[in-house]
Amino acid sequence: MPHAQLSRRHLLIHTAALPLATLGAGLGLTGCATVDKPTVQSRLTGKSITVISTLGTTLRLTWRGTTVFNNEQGEAFVPDWGFKAQLEAATVEQLKASGRFSSVQRATITATRREEALKELKELKTPTDHVLLISGAMSGDSIWGTQEGFAGLGIAQRSFLALDSQSAAHVSLRADLLVPSTFGAVLGEATVATAQRVPAPALLRGPRLNDSNAAAARESLKVQIDAAVRSLVTQLGLHEAPAGAAAPIVRPAVAPAVQPVNAPVDARPVTAPNVEGRGIPAPAGR
Repeated sequence: MPHAQLSRRHLLIHTAALPLATLGAGLGLTGCATVDKPTVQSRLTGKSITVISTLGTTLRLTWRGTTVFNNEQGEAFVPDWGFKAQLEAATVEQLKASGRFSSVQRATITATRREEALKELKELKTPTDHVLLISGAMSGDSIWGTQEGFAGLGIAQRSFLALDSQSAAHVSLRADLLVPSTFGAVLGEATVATAQRVPAPALLRGPRLNDSNAAAARESLKVQIDAAVRSLVTQLGLHEAPAGAAAPIVRPAVAPAVQPVNAPVDARPVTAPNVEGRGIPAPAGR
């Protein structure tokens, strides 16, 4: 694809981050196209932006069995886990740290679908120059390589003949940078996907959460969300302070970021063996 035709950022990161005790893990990276960062940065500098999210209160639960007939899907309503607030607050913090915007705020919405979220925000009549909408994305299965893949925030489990259960927590996000006056205008978009093994069994038949290992899965998701947010903001070019601005102060306790990939337009999937953790610590409970 010629570079002149590129108008948006479309970067997908698959991270198979295994516990540090594991001997090695594959890190697959796939990237195509880039956002016109100078144009976006110039347009947004000194403007206001509002963060909204359709995720955070519900987890997607998937059980992958011996055959497709053994597969099960479900949901867990977990608003008390605080993922929605964490997702939005972490994004607001990253945007404020850039020193680029006149104001950064978040608007709480109840919609769980992208189109509904835009409609709800419009009805709220929130005054803002731009909107950063974070929603769920689909990604490949970077843990077991199954055809089911991962979607949004969730926990997956795989077993063979109901034995040797393996579990993973996953985060697949999409960010759209929009102009509220014309929501059809997308200034930039980015996707990121991470997945990490957690103590099994994280799920019981149903599927439903296994309380015995829920804490480890929850902690893994929290770390992955922080890393994913940093990646999305970086990909869109909104993390860098404008020239002459004071250096941003970054909270030291924030988890290490999934590093952005400056891949060429014709990049091909790359496998980097023996990558352990990729900055994401192993969940407790092993």
